[in-house]
Amino acid sequence: MSVHCEPETCQLLLRLDLFRGLEAAELVRLLTEAELIECRAGKYPIREGEQDIHLFIILAGKAAIYKRSLGVNKLIKELGPGECFGEMSLIECRSRSASVRAITHCRLLRLDGAQITKLPDIASKLFRNIARLLSQRLRHANDLLTLG
Repeated sequence: MSVHCEPETCQLLLRLDLFRGLEAAELVRLLTEAELIECRAGKYPIREGEQDIHLFIILAGKAAIYKRSLGVNKLIKELGPGECFGEMSLIECRSRSASVRAITHCRLLRLDGAQITKLPDIASKLFRNIARLLSQRLRHANDLLTLG
């Protein structure tokens, strides 16, 4: 199911770092292949180890990223509206490195990685923004390791 983008919704999405540099028409084109997903609290839109290349953007609600370590799920980060997850599998085409669990009912925008790559001009902008996001996360992790 394609996502119909109302002008206000498009303007809101264009303000997200993930879509920085995209024109409104490019976003509309990208969203024609996107899906809106409803995820109840406690459900997992993605699980560690799954093979999948979908990218998710939280439109409403809260979710948490968990990584399994020594048989225990460890909380990595909580996410809210405007934040994304699934970008590592999208970039690497590898299995999911962590699980994401809905803390509250979530409304998610799901982008198919295969469809993204069919739009090279848009994909280059999106991948640049994902690279920036991953760099910020790596810098934060480095700070945590060195500063305690």
